[in-house]
Amino acid sequence: MNITFPSKRRGALVISVAILKAAKRGVKKTQLLSSLSMSYEQLTRYIRFLKASDFIKEYGTSYKTTDKGLELIEEFNSSTLIRSVVDA
Repeated sequence: MNITFPSKRRGALVISVAILKAAKRGVKKTQLLSSLSMSYEQLTRYIRFLKASDFIKEYGTSYKTTDKGLELIEEFNSSTLIRSVVDA
């Protein structure tokens, strides 16, 4: 089954995983903004969700992926079902 999507917009899961990958070693919000090409408001919403879900932790002005966030990245990378939908 080959499914095509009408838009090339990134999904919430893809954006969340991209943030978590960027924050593996610690990153500032301004670095995330420039590397992910998103608005400040969008990034703030994602950070708030990731913090509430314990996927990312704030340390002063930096963010770092938690062990739970690292597990999500690993699951995302290893799931053939997710990859087939995202890469379609």
